[in-house]
Amino acid sequence: MRRLLEALKDYDYVVLTKPSNLAYAIGFPDGLALVVDVKTGGTTLYVSRLDYRRALASVAADRVVAFATAEIPPRGPGEELLIAKNLLEKLKETLGGRVASDSREVGEDVSGKILEVRSIKTEEEVGRMRKALEITEEALSSLHRLEGRREREIAAEIYRHMIELGSDGVAFEPIVGSGPHSAWPHYNYGDRRVTYGDVVVIDVGARYRFYCADMTRTYLVGDVPRQLKDAVYAVYEASRAAEKAIRAGVSAREVDLSARKVLEDYGFGQYFIHSTGHGVGVEVHEPPRLSAASDDVLKEGMVVTVEPGVYIPGIGGVRIENMVYVSLSGAVVMNRLPYIV
Repeated sequence: MRRLLEALKDYDYVVLTKPSNLAYAIGFPDGLALVVDVKTGGTTLYVSRLDYRRALASVAADRVVAFATAEIPPRGPGEELLIAKNLLEKLKETLGGRVASDSREVGEDVSGKILEVRSIKTEEEVGRMRKALEITEEALSSLHRLEGRREREIAAEIYRHMIELGSDGVAFEPIVGSGPHSAWPHYNYGDRRVTYGDVVVIDVGARYRFYCADMTRTYLVGDVPRQLKDAVYAVYEASRAAEKAIRAGVSAREVDLSARKVLEDYGFGQYFIHSTGHGVGVEVHEPPRLSAASDDVLKEGMVVTVEPGVYIPGIGGVRIENMVYVSLSGAVVMNRLPYIV
């Protein structure tokens, strides 16, 4: 919160409404609006009346106010309740001076500045992501057999293990793509059973105290086609090249091109159809974007993914994805699981 207020110090109030920003600022994504007085730092959290008692018990805000469109039933003892037709319109009417917000309905839209602040992680934020990644890798390591199992069974097992290990849920819908499905980057899972000779791409991430993990490993089940075996080593080399290129001050475009060049040298350039990576935080996709069209520059404290891939239609795909902390001296790979499993 302190860094956010420093970045928006020229305003009188900051109003946050988006779940990701509420999670980042106060640890309560289910709120309706957080109003911060920039000069005093005082905070007022507006929540649905259904969430009032929970917010009072769990949120460190100076005030918690319940919101409803009608007072039915009448407010209880000590319940602070705001009745209005539209909360954001009401806030816009009552707040004076310059208002910065992630919603144009309330004030000047400063969503880009908020994301810029969020892109630089504190030690505590990095610690939460490390824990989320630790849970994810432990859940993946618990997989002992893939052959003969349906994709959805594998996804469910990983999900269950992450919850048992302390995850607050998943950062995104798991991807378990086997055989030809592995060539679809945004596939989730289905009823197909893993068979001998399959490549299986598993892309998963736990969420821990609002922060996300995101990683991918590619599993070879038996004797897979030679082209895909070659692709595994090409993607591994592309991952290492991108990680070697990462350090504070380097353009995100340069990192993407370093991975892309390796895959082109191996003859797989035409099959790399997405960007090399992205930032991670309270959302699984945040700035910066590691792509050939990106204007972003890497800064110390960013956490990004490196995830080159090869997708050959009708045959299969390969992706390896790690999370990387950006330091002045270079990339610090946060993963412990081997690149090739």
